Amino acid sequence: MIVQHEAHVEPSSRFEILENLEKLGVNPEMLDQLSIPALNHLLKTLQKAASSGPAQSRPGRRKSHELSRVVSPADKKILKALLSSTGGVSSLTLSKELDIPLSTVQRRRKRLEANLLEMSYTLKVERFGWRTATLFISTRNGMTAAVGKEILSWKDSVSCVSRTMGENSIDLKADIVFKDNEELVETIGRIKAIEGVEKVSWSEQIRAVGHNSNLISYILDKI
Repeated sequence: MIVQHEAHVEPSSRFEILENLEKLGVNPEMLDQLSIPALNHLLKTLQKAASSGPAQSRPGRRKSHELSRVVSPADKKILKALLSSTGGVSSLTLSKELDIPLSTVQRRRKRLEANLLEMSYTLKVERFGWRTATLFISTRNGMTAAVGKEILSWKDSVSCVSRTMGENSIDLKADIVFKDNEELVETIGRIKAIEGVEKVSWSEQIRAVGHNSNLISYILDKI
């Protein structure tokens, strides 16, 4: 029998080594004076200690520990800058504006975007003459999941379906696009015709009053 061993690729750059050390709970900002060989030696030592410790028998423990770590002041600055920007902002710009070393911004930004941020593009459908609305759907007989899957399968009008809970009887929230009132009424009628649907109401956003940018700072300051 031939046993194949997976090749272990060691991190070669300073950035990769510091990133791995940070995953082990080490503050990389304290290691600026160490050379790459010294950093590599430290990483190997810590990895060996971690693999031989009791955490080895508990898969996923380290990951949950990483996500629960306290967000540092530098992390908060980067998060506030990213969330308050109107578009893609470069790490170099963040480094200059926040007075944080570029390598630190790049390393922390990668971790923050992977664990704490959601990024997506949204098509401005109104530019093409479409309108958007949110439908609030009440279901019966335990049919919520089935109704939600049915609505989500409509590729011509539905962009998102979510299960909801609260004081009212609404079980599903569906975001839709439509051309005119006739099409809106038609979509609502199709949903009402689905088995298990009790009631459908709708709401269309006319104009945004504004965005509260202070909320981001408030939440981050509470962490």
